[in-house]
Amino acid sequence: MSSKVTFAFDNNPLGVYHAGQVISGTAELTTDRPKTIRSIFITINGYGETRWQESVEKAGADGKPTKSIETHTSTEIYYSSDKYVYGQSGGSQLELPKGKFVFPFQATIPPNAPTSFNGSHGQIKHEVTLTIDRSVRYNNIFKQCFTVILPHDLNSKRENAQPLKRIEEKSFWWGSIFGAHKPMVMDVCTSYSAYVPGQKIHFHLVLDNQSDVQCQDVKVRLFKNVTYRANSTAKEQLKTTETRIADKHCGEVVKHNKAQFHEFLVVPATTPSTLGERDPIRVSYTLRFIAKTFRLHGGGDLIVDFPLTIGTVPLLGSGEDKGPGQTAPVNGSVNSYPGAPIFQEDVSDEQFESNTFKPRYPFYTFGQTGANGAANGVPAATQPSLYPKAEDTPPHPKPTPGPGPHKIPPYPTNPPASVPAAAPVANLPPYPTNSPAPAAAPVGNFEVLGFSIPPDYQPTPSAPGAAAPSAGIGWK
Repeated sequence: MSSKVTFAFDNNPLGVYHAGQVISGTAELTTDRPKTIRSIFITINGYGETRWQESVEKAGADGKPTKSIETHTSTEIYYSSDKYVYGQSGGSQLELPKGKFVFPFQATIPPNAPTSFNGSHGQIKHEVTLTIDRSVRYNNIFKQCFTVILPHDLNSKRENAQPLKRIEEKSFWWGSIFGAHKPMVMDVCTSYSAYVPGQKIHFHLVLDNQSDVQCQDVKVRLFKNVTYRANSTAKEQLKTTETRIADKHCGEVVKHNKAQFHEFLVVPATTPSTLGERDPIRVSYTLRFIAKTFRLHGGGDLIVDFPLTIGTVPLLGSGEDKGPGQTAPVNGSVNSYPGAPIFQEDVSDEQFESNTFKPRYPFYTFGQTGANGAANGVPAATQPSLYPKAEDTPPHPKPTPGPGPHKIPPYPTNPPASVPAAAPVANLPPYPTNSPAPAAAPVGNFEVLGFSIPPDYQPTPSAPGAAAPSAGIGWK
């Protein structure tokens, strides 16, 4: 091993941020031998790219059609900031000695930065990069991805609170052979048309099978639809994929029978629906109800599709949903929201080329309350937290104010600023923040470049999601 970099985010162990927040942390560089370099700089950026190949048929020089492979690509930079933490751009050669060095980084994520995404034909990626600019050899580059979430409050549109409801029927030629023409009729409805990950989609389904065809199974599926856009040719190119992310089997309905199903489908941790119309990657969802039949009966399955919206902040009162027609009235009580979400990795296994990073999305633990009405140990609140909370990290108790005023910032926190003596005492955020544990004395050969560091600084562990022990290891 020649060099190693460990990234750590300030008070944010999972590296999850909302658009508009400040990202800050440190990059700890370890070298086991001296290096001749020009500079060291840290880049924080976000970008989106798409790429896929298609077989196309074009007329050749002789007029005959020929097949070829065409690549469609698109790249868009959302933000980028560079900071030289040692040396300068194009500067003279410097000697980087053997040892450990810590460099800070900080940047503001634009308020309209899109949500992190990793798919089969594209990605929206946010990352911190430390680059060692070497004068006579190739650069050493170390990267750490982090998750950005563009908040999507379902309460911003009234139509999200409207139920989904439809009646569809289908006739089969199998029955007409025997003189019967009665159809299979599906009547289905849900409580809302928009949900958040972790929420149950309660549905009421009635299948009146008047036909002579047996329904093998009533299936309910949630599909993630992704549209990739590319501008590499004169004409805009689109690529659409459909992936099943949740599935429910209700059971069969034999011919000349009628059955009712009062069930639910849980929304997994998944990308929120895209808000922008011109984004290079657009995410939408389809809730599909299927009455499965034998193929030889003709006519195919009876299918009912609904467009579904997935957000990051649930509808007011939706945590008390018991199903269509049984939704509790919205009264603004403290139980209107399920509490702060945890952040879980994307349930999808798709990835763009060599990108194995899985973004984390908000996941609400509806109905999982303790003795004091807390969800997973987090006190209930009148509104959901807009700030990420570490998963599986027990919250710290409310701090006891000492003499003088105190201001507790929301999670994740930035370096505290001094508060004027006359400032009023600020309220605590709706959910506890994670306070850093006391640091031990520094160990080993340790040097700081680029900024002053407290005497009680302790080297940080590897960033979350990185493989151990090879995380952050760059070129030798």
